[in-house]
Amino acid sequence: MDHLTAAAILGGMRQRAWSLLTVTAFLVLAAAGAAGPIFAEASDNAAFQVRRDEIPATARQNDAAVIRVSADRGPASIDQESVIADLRSVPGLTEPDLTGASIGDELAAPDFWGSTVSLGAKRERGRLFAVRDPATDLLPATPSTNPDGLWLPAPMAASLGARPGDSIVLAVVKGNRGEPQRATTTVAGIYAVDGRGRLPADVPGSRKWALRNGDTPGDTEYDTLPAHLLVGDVATVERLAKSVDDQIFWSVEAALVAGATLAEAQRTADEIEQVRRYYATDLPAENDSPKALRFASGIGRIVATAQATTATVRERIRPVEWAATGVGLASVLAVALLSARRREREVRHAVAVGMSPVRVGGLWLLEHLLPAAVGAGLGWLVAWQLVDRLGPPGAIQASLLPAAQASGVAVLAGLVTVAGVGAAVAARRVRPAPPATARRPLPWGAMLIVVALVAAGGLVGAGDAGGGVDLLVPLLTLAAVGVAAGWVPGLLAGRKRAAPHLPSSPGRAVVWLARRRLGSGGAERRLAVMVVTAGLGMLLFALSAVHSTEVLADDRIAVAAGAEAVATIPGSYELDEGAVWAPPEDPLQPRPVGPVPGVRNPPLPVGNTVVWRVDVRTPLDDFQKDLLIVDPARFGEVALWGNGPGLAAARAALSELAANPATADGRPRAIVVGDPVSAPVDTIRATIGYVIEDLTVAARVNAFPGMKGRGMYVVAADPFLGRLSFEDPRLRPRNQHPHPLFIQTFLWNSTGPDGVHAVTNPKGVQPERVSTADQLRQDATYVATGRARGYQVAVAGYLALLAILTLCIYAQRTAVLRRPTDLMLARVGIGRRRIGRARGLEFVLLAAVAFGAAVGGVAALAPLGARLLDDQPGLLPRFAFQFSPAGLAITAGAAVLATVLAVALTTVRSANAEEGAYRDD
Repeated sequence: MDHLTAAAILGGMRQRAWSLLTVTAFLVLAAAGAAGPIFAEASDNAAFQVRRDEIPATARQNDAAVIRVSADRGPASIDQESVIADLRSVPGLTEPDLTGASIGDELAAPDFWGSTVSLGAKRERGRLFAVRDPATDLLPATPSTNPDGLWLPAPMAASLGARPGDSIVLAVVKGNRGEPQRATTTVAGIYAVDGRGRLPADVPGSRKWALRNGDTPGDTEYDTLPAHLLVGDVATVERLAKSVDDQIFWSVEAALVAGATLAEAQRTADEIEQVRRYYATDLPAENDSPKALRFASGIGRIVATAQATTATVRERIRPVEWAATGVGLASVLAVALLSARRREREVRHAVAVGMSPVRVGGLWLLEHLLPAAVGAGLGWLVAWQLVDRLGPPGAIQASLLPAAQASGVAVLAGLVTVAGVGAAVAARRVRPAPPATARRPLPWGAMLIVVALVAAGGLVGAGDAGGGVDLLVPLLTLAAVGVAAGWVPGLLAGRKRAAPHLPSSPGRAVVWLARRRLGSGGAERRLAVMVVTAGLGMLLFALSAVHSTEVLADDRIAVAAGAEAVATIPGSYELDEGAVWAPPEDPLQPRPVGPVPGVRNPPLPVGNTVVWRVDVRTPLDDFQKDLLIVDPARFGEVALWGNGPGLAAARAALSELAANPATADGRPRAIVVGDPVSAPVDTIRATIGYVIEDLTVAARVNAFPGMKGRGMYVVAADPFLGRLSFEDPRLRPRNQHPHPLFIQTFLWNSTGPDGVHAVTNPKGVQPERVSTADQLRQDATYVATGRARGYQVAVAGYLALLAILTLCIYAQRTAVLRRPTDLMLARVGIGRRRIGRARGLEFVLLAAVAFGAAVGGVAALAPLGARLLDDQPGLLPRFAFQFSPAGLAITAGAAVLATVLAVALTTVRSANAEEGAYRDD
């Protein structure tokens, strides 16, 4: 190894500020390469955890992250060891749990079979159920210290008058005239039951018993009800079952371990399928037998649902990942190109002493090797921490090594790029262009503006979205705006910048020198302004895009869901104990007009309201529309309104309807929603079954909470339903026939399903269906859109960092070129401080021009916002691009940071800087 090679290895870290810029450029590249795998894993695991947490309270084991195998391996509990071993071999499952349930009744069918427990003269029906440890699996209703015997449900214990430690008799009878077989045991404890009063209540943090709903023994008298369970440990239940000639059918249960990742759950699901196939082919087919194989697991279904979401997310993210890596390579290339300009004299000397281009490129590669290694490590760490702290809330484990490999490959590509630039610069010096060849500068600025205009015009005229290609349009547009902004500093300098004489007073030297330098710089200054404008503009555009899409998603969820929870109920009268009965109708009398005395909207707790919906037709077209009947005062408090301008107009219209629900002559006023055919008229004749009503238009809006994809009219309940008289759906019907006008009734709640049940359960009302806004929020399209936009913010952050680097590099470059001039000006009386102020003023103005151009460029992109950002253009409300206040502040902060760093770099001087400045070439 010669001296030059050894010096090159450490030379990359000995260039002070330039070394920092080089490391930062490689850091950006490494972070871009590493972020993709890490983000993908975090997103996958977050989606899986959301799907796992979404399991409803009414779910069974087929829908939950558990597995239960009931296989006829033998009548004794010891025979189940093979099943336990099979589940124990599946990775990712908790320790298998053995349970057993009485199947004597099912085996004896159709003959009578009864199982009872008695204390003295009192007797109650109950069936045996075995668990490993009742004391930990059950929620005690009363304190218990007796370890042996059976645990009784609280309702049964209250009926029998039993307490822990009492002696009870278990009896089983077979046949109508059979003799009961009895066994005596003690009461080990009394456990609490669930809301239905049958199954054991779960201990806090567990859902074992809730998931077993429907899989426990049934009541021997009422087939539709689960039996009261006489719960004991395996040994006790097995002994008692033999004593009374009952038979236990054993099951083995396990759950997916807490915190499992999507990849781990996928492996677990695959192994579970192997176990399922084994038992399905190994055991005989006994579909009608109580001992037939029962295999339940929802792990595979949860994994498949999560993977559907992650596939959509990855499809949206992939183009952005490549864009991020491209930005990182661009930052390294920019540093390499500017380094070639900075070291032009060095390259000329190297060529003059006979060094080949390959040798020069190799030395540049060695020189950047150490900064690249440092940047790779820091970039991997930055990508990991950024995704972990700001990305999807999923676990990050398996992707760290692939991310490091991706980071290394990206940095290696950057090193090759640097070596290629060094070799190309040297080759150009070895074989310079013939002197007679006139070189003309390429009009790249004009070409970029033309390309941006063509791309934007093509995007506007395209019928469909262009996918990842659309992402180029903002960058091209902002770059084109940056080209135009590059000429602004020259205009600010004015014509006097060419004046050779010094200012008349030292106090005016700062502005004079700043103006002169704004007018200099040529192509380098214009390029710097363009890059800074594009970087800041992309940062502002990405932050505003995230803000706009978040607002749009909230608005569309509000429109589709209506409220946090919407329950379909048989009628509003079921929630109103004081609901008036529908008067008896006399077919010989004319149809009554006006509201029935005493009719009212149901009085409900705060956060709830009843909404009626019915199909209507109008003579304006042949399509059915929705008529939404609301209580305006309560509806505004319960409905979701998002944050966008579309639903803000709808809320204002509702307030106006609440103030004036009807005209002076009593006709209902209506908000017209998304019905352009009614635009020319002020009164709409609506047909509802055999009823015809004239609706006076109160307001017109494009979207409204609860809209179902077709035109809709919203009216107030009192003036409209009152005109239906005996057909008012608020009346308690006198028979069980459906409402003649087919009016549907809904309970809207502002908190969620728990709020709905808090209203319906005390009234004994069973909702037909409960839909929630959270279900829509977890739709794959909304999840993918949100995460893709978040990743775009990261790419825009890279561009903003590139903009900061560019301004810093330009500042360092101009400081080197202007050092002789600065030294002379300082010695002729202007002074170092004034020169420093002029330098600061120059970069403040450059950053201000770039920031203003970035804001203007993003404003110019606003009309294209829907085509660029709306993934579901057919939904309402329409997309509206909005500037993000936080985005403006962050972008301004990036411009200030770039200015501060640029000024700071120009003040760094080496000990021999002045001596070197006076040397000529």
